[in-house]
Amino acid sequence: MQELSPAQEALAHDWDLTELQAVLPPNELEEFCEPVGMMTRQSNCRRAFPRFFVRGKAILRYEGRMLGIYSADASRGGVRFLAPIDLTLGCRATIRVPNTKEFQIEIVRSTRINDNCFDCGAVFALGKV
Repeated sequence: MQELSPAQEALAHDWDLTELQAVLPPNELEEFCEPVGMMTRQSNCRRAFPRFFVRGKAILRYEGRMLGIYSADASRGGVRFLAPIDLTLGCRATIRVPNTKEFQIEIVRSTRINDNCFDCGAVFALGKV
């Protein structure tokens, strides 16, 4: 088993303290965490920046709550993640993934996968959350 860095250990500790956590079926979790590196761009892609897989546990501070989420992918402009609740579009939050600082984001998309998992998209935001 790979040893965790201090930042990963701190995040894992905080994950255990979260109010709610995104839930993927066990058979999907391993597959979800596998991809690494740059994502393949589709020919009809309108994205401004290339996206990279950033898979793993992360923390979302949203409306006074601390939620356990799974980061999925990110670019210079935004981030995609799986959250345990439906997030309000236009709302601001703070996200923290291992080995990075916290980022302020604005929710732009939230789609139900199951009762305890929503596929969310956000753009990086400036200013106060």
